This record gives sequence, structure tokens and C-alpha cells, in this order.
Amino acid sequence: MLVVSRFLSLPFDEATSDLGNLLWFPIGAAILSYLLFGFKVFPGVLLGYIIAEMIIEGGVLDITQREVLKRTASALAPVISIGIMRMFTLSNFFDDEKINPGHIVFLIFLSAIISTLLKALLIDNQLPDLDSYITTYLIGDMIGGMIFIYMGIKVFTTFFAKKKLI
Repeated sequence: MLVVSRFLSLPFDEATSDLGNLLWFPIGAAILSYLLFGFKVFPGVLLGYIIAEMIIEGGVLDITQREVLKRTASALAPVISIGIMRMFTLSNFFDDEKINPGHIVFLIFLSAIISTLLKALLIDNQLPDLDSYITTYLIGDMIGGMIFIYMGIKVFTTFFAKKKLI
């Protein structure tokens, strides 16, 4: 799911890595993975990010340490967000065993903020135009995450219906 979502984001890649994608679908794929299968899928989410980057960049040798760190931050942000929401008992994301869309949207926004801040403050903090970097990453994550999860729920309606999640 993550590799496919990364390829769906490819047309929206910026020419420079100093700006984020206009639509970053992988954050939605990561969030959906964690909600459906729990934190145990973290290695698979991270591996999906790295495999997608290896294919896009042309091989293992073409991936920079910075890219690996950024993908690790992207994989960790939803885990941290879910943990924060659970710590403050904000949501378990399901009401009466059905998906609560409002809580999912909040999770997407929180994950986008955490992902962007991790990348901006810990990995890419030496960029000259940090405010544009933060803005584009934040908007791309939020919009891409919402679109991917909406489409994922629509495409996998049968799966969710069987589990009585929608």
C-alpha cells in the first residue's frame, strides 16, 4: 500500500527536495496501515517507504542518508500521533466499532504536523527557506493523507463492511 501510494505521489514531486510534495499520499497509507493492523506493521511501513525510494531513485546506492531519515520520520509520525491521542484519551478512532471520520482527520493533521516538524527541525534544519519547506510539507501531508484515506475507505468498503468498521 505504501509503495503504491508513493508512486501515486510521484507526479506531484517538486524539482527540489527543499519543498514538499503537493500531495503526499504515503502518510495516508501509513496511517491506514496502523489503524487497521496496529503498530506491529511499523517495519513494513518503513520498508515500504525505503523500497519505493530505491525504485524511484534507481537503486540502493542512490538513496541518501537524509532520505532514509526523512522516511523514518514519515513512518514514525503517525505512531507518535496515535500515541499522543491515546495518552490524552482523545480517540480510539472507532465509535461503536465504526470509523470516526472526525478523529481520523485530526489524526491526519497531527501526523502531518509531527512529520513536518521532525523533518524540518531534526533533518533539514539548515535550509535557507525553512518556512516554505514547512508550509509545503504540511499542506502536502494533510491534503494527500485525507485524499488517500478517503479513497482507501471507498475502494476497500467491502473489507471495512465485513469488519463492521463503516
